[in-house]
Amino acid sequence: MKKGEKILSFVKQEKELIEDYRKSLHDVKRSDEVGDVFIEFALKFLEKVLEDFKPEEYTEDIAFEPEKESYTLSERLKERIGEDLLKKSDLPAILQRFCEMAAHRWKQLKADEEKTDFFKRPGHEMRRD
Repeated sequence: MKKGEKILSFVKQEKELIEDYRKSLHDVKRSDEVGDVFIEFALKFLEKVLEDFKPEEYTEDIAFEPEKESYTLSERLKERIGEDLLKKSDLPAILQRFCEMAAHRWKQLKADEEKTDFFKRPGHEMRRD
């Protein structure tokens, strides 16, 4: 982006979703469900930003990579969003913030799952006869 070039901002749309997003992430109890929440809210955000956007048509077009704290958009979805919004707006930064929150929750849940697995000793289950 060139110095002095205007940037489109979608912080208002982000703020409309952020509380529900945080609550939904907090309510998730298994790490494998975190990506679903991220994708759901990323699509809700895009629905607020793009005209005539149908989120249900793009559920397979976002990949969540919690280990890398990143996400990937398909070429089809990138085309739908448009190069201008991807390069001259804060849209990618907002999606990245959503992604980082989800990755943080994923790591918390993974750590909890590992602790739980550590305390489960195979073959020593309590039996009641």
